[in-house]
Amino acid sequence: MNMMSECLQKAAGDKMKSILALLTKNPLLGVLAGALTTAVLQSSSATTVMAIGFVSAGLMNLPQAISIIFGANIGTTITAQIVALSNLPISEIIIASIFVGSIMVMIFKKDKIQTIGDFICGLGLLFLGIFVMRSNLDLIFSENNYISDLLSSIDNPFLLLFIGIAVTAIFQSSSAVTSILIALALAGVVVG
Repeated sequence: MNMMSECLQKAAGDKMKSILALLTKNPLLGVLAGALTTAVLQSSSATTVMAIGFVSAGLMNLPQAISIIFGANIGTTITAQIVALSNLPISEIIIASIFVGSIMVMIFKKDKIQTIGDFICGLGLLFLGIFVMRSNLDLIFSENNYISDLLSSIDNPFLLLFIGIAVTAIFQSSSAVTSILIALALAGVVVG
């Protein structure tokens, strides 16, 4: 995620302020920009930190950042939907992204093209991590029902809320926690 956000900033270069001004000229566009950024970066936290950093750097004002932060939370939902799509040809997307990004870095000499290649490769690696996590949850929980039994035994919704907050604070990414929960649900470990 760090690699991808650095690449976005490098690729935009000096044009960042004009791009941000264009993307956030009205709140709806800001929300859309935040959602798309989070869907690509797979982290609403990274999008939020970038927006706050842009406000600190004077590249955007607070109302513009707020619309992006609202969009970042919508982007987390988009991320969850991407993970939930079981018929998505994710292995082909992963291989293509890593391959294309790596070729761009190795062949082209221009820094901007190499930065875009790094971003594409980073996107593929991010999806690879989600794919590996999701594909191995079945194996982990088919032999051990401890987590399933533990979560099923909790009847208090406030305790479950606290557990969700604590796990999200540890991971620093609601997208990652949502992806894990969806993968657990698809594996039959957690029932909604």
